[in-house]
Amino acid sequence: MKIILLDSTTEPIFWDFVGERIEEYFFFIMDYKQDPDSTKIWMAFGEDEKIKGMLLNYKEKNIQIRGSDEAVKNLINQVDMLTMDITVLNSHKEFLNLKDKENKKEILLNRMVIYPGENLISNNLEPEILEESDREEIASLFRKADPEFWGKVKGNELVFSETHKWFGIKRSNQIVSFSQIWIGDEIGIVSTVATDPNFRNQGLATVLVSYAVQELFKHVPLGLIHVRADNTPAVHTYEKIGYKKLYQFSFYKRN
Repeated sequence: MKIILLDSTTEPIFWDFVGERIEEYFFFIMDYKQDPDSTKIWMAFGEDEKIKGMLLNYKEKNIQIRGSDEAVKNLINQVDMLTMDITVLNSHKEFLNLKDKENKKEILLNRMVIYPGENLISNNLEPEILEESDREEIASLFRKADPEFWGKVKGNELVFSETHKWFGIKRSNQIVSFSQIWIGDEIGIVSTVATDPNFRNQGLATVLVSYAVQELFKHVPLGLIHVRADNTPAVHTYEKIGYKKLYQFSFYKRN
């Protein structure tokens, strides 16, 4: 199996491949489009000269691996992953080196997909559009909502743009729940949903995600969302809105 680092000469092959597998290679598409200078992608080619899998290294912090069993086994040796977060299909985690999983917490994540016409339309409440001036309040709610997963989020890391939009619900002029969407060319994602623990079980996430999906479908014909597999209430909420489980990943997060 031949391993090649993506560059301008191999881009056409890359785009043809991921264009037919958008749901599986979403982060490869998103990261390479929005920040190519911080994104390295290795492609594994079989004897038939066709791509069998890929490894994504984003900002020397996050690794994503997809492909056939043989491709994954070959790709994992391309990068020293000791100090990086790693995401692989749950069925491929056995191929990771034990040292790459040391001192990391495994979190199971579901990738869920939704298409136009399948989504719940909620008219109960229209969230507010959040602005850059809300950065620190959003970051604070990130940390409060899930200290284990988002405990290190900082306001200056949050992206606000035409393709990165934030929506929120406020109580007493304070943000108590928010969501973020990323809009690509052919696909979008509700990339974040968080609710203050004191305001959960009030249907706020249902309203926010339903609204976010409606906004996505103004631009793209396909939507994704990720959720911790053990977060049963959130999984049920997204299923109620119209999402269906697509893949399950093992995410190894640095302690």
